[in-house]
Amino acid sequence: MAKMIPLWFFLALGSSACSALGVYMHQRLGGTNAATAVWLKILAVALAAPVLWQTGLPTHPLFYLFTAGAALIWCYNDLVYFEAVKNHGGALVARLSPLGLILGFIAWFAIKPELLGRYLEDTPRFLGICATLLLTVGCTIFLKRCAVSWMALKAIWPIIIAAAIGIICLKSAVDYAPEDQGVFGYIGFEASLMLAFYGLYFTLRRHSGWKDVFSRAGWRSGSVAGGLLLLGVVLRTYAFQSVDHPAFVTMIAMLDVVWLMILSRLSGWKDGSNKIATLGIVLAALALAFLKIR
Repeated sequence: MAKMIPLWFFLALGSSACSALGVYMHQRLGGTNAATAVWLKILAVALAAPVLWQTGLPTHPLFYLFTAGAALIWCYNDLVYFEAVKNHGGALVARLSPLGLILGFIAWFAIKPELLGRYLEDTPRFLGICATLLLTVGCTIFLKRCAVSWMALKAIWPIIIAAAIGIICLKSAVDYAPEDQGVFGYIGFEASLMLAFYGLYFTLRRHSGWKDVFSRAGWRSGSVAGGLLLLGVVLRTYAFQSVDHPAFVTMIAMLDVVWLMILSRLSGWKDGSNKIATLGIVLAALALAFLKIR
């Protein structure tokens, strides 16, 4: 039976499990948002460095420009995201986060306007996208009727927009790098820049930042949660390389939403949000993954 199941399925399934466990461990172990964010990047540099030693770094200057933009955005994004996980629960935040993917899908037309013409020529696909966007709008309207869901959405709304911009920067960056250098080149350079940005932020605004990172609770929760999240990213990257259609990987990787709902239920975390509306947003993001032109 195992021989009938493709490798990408196990990689994507492992990615979803690692991502869910990483978010859950951050929620449960008691470290700060800064600790998890910084340890995630420390581990990313440690992972990418030996690979880049063998493959070398990309040479195109626009790769570094877009990666620097992404690093600045993800610094802010990660700090707010990990704080929201603590305050509102990882399961709810995970169900709202795909809004960033949906906004990024729309925003990409500003970068590649010719792509919109290709969608307009494919009427069934275009109508499917319109229906998906209407589903997203409808679910968001229903969220406003739920105080718990709306409070969480207001807390992470800035990072939903930031994530949409960050995804564009990421995609643009790897487009300017050779295939064997793009992934780890991006991971390594972005993580290095983010550590520098965090250091500047801790020096100027959050003087207890490094103390939080290297405290016992900080390194314990940060290294465990960060390690799991990083492993999820690596597994997902290799899954994308092993599959014919990336939408299949996206679908399996989004099972992290299900794992987080199960973990939250088992741990007794009270989730009074509108689960149907938030799952509708996840469904819309999955639909866009299948409808996207490759």
